[in-house]
Amino acid sequence: MNQQPFILDFDKNHHAVLEPDHDQAPFHFHSRLLYAFVPKEEIDSFLDKHLHRTIGMFDTISFTPKVYEVEINSELFTLCQAPLGAPAATQLLDWLISYGVKEVLAVGNAGALVDLPENTMLLPNRAIRDEGTSFHYMEPGQFIDLNAQFIKRVEEQLNKLNLKYDEITTWTTDGFFRETPKKVAQFRQLGASTVEMECAALAACAQFRKVNFTQILFTADTLADMDNYDERDWGSASHTAGLEIGSQILTQI
Repeated sequence: MNQQPFILDFDKNHHAVLEPDHDQAPFHFHSRLLYAFVPKEEIDSFLDKHLHRTIGMFDTISFTPKVYEVEINSELFTLCQAPLGAPAATQLLDWLISYGVKEVLAVGNAGALVDLPENTMLLPNRAIRDEGTSFHYMEPGQFIDLNAQFIKRVEEQLNKLNLKYDEITTWTTDGFFRETPKKVAQFRQLGASTVEMECAALAACAQFRKVNFTQILFTADTLADMDNYDERDWGSASHTAGLEIGSQILTQI
């Protein structure tokens, strides 16, 4: 009898009893998706400035986001608010992919593990898999490398916008209140500059479904000094910037 944790027992079968498009909804989303880990009021404020319409809705017991078509400079893309945490964010992403999404740019915040100012823009090229969801989409392992070719395309647009950023490794965890000093030190030693709750899982889902994915992170709180944790302003100033930068990139790639 297999004694290893069940999460390490990856099933390669692509067919699931419950498929993402099981509801057979009448939706078809644009291939480019801006997946935004920002408050709903920020989404609304962004939409007030751009042509848009509602093209779908994802219905769960506690979170019912609308899916929008946004037009900027005659280019159309899909916009959807992303829920916090790897399981919920990946469930919704998998559903969006099943209705036409093929290129995903996520924007959101992360805790700083090293000395970084608040609202610093970062581009993860690798994520540490300290969550559970990615293990349902790919073989067990400590890391996942993000799509280098898609990252390069995003970087080209960031450079055209004259925006400063650094490529980093991020630590993805399910345990928001279990980021212990030992774990912070461990993952910092492995090269992680930030900690967040979704990147590794979203990247694994995208690889499994054979779509492009990358993420832009902005620093929020800081765990760099483990004796003096500082929530700062949770990176709130970057919410608007993330939506605007993400939309400019998506309309050009």
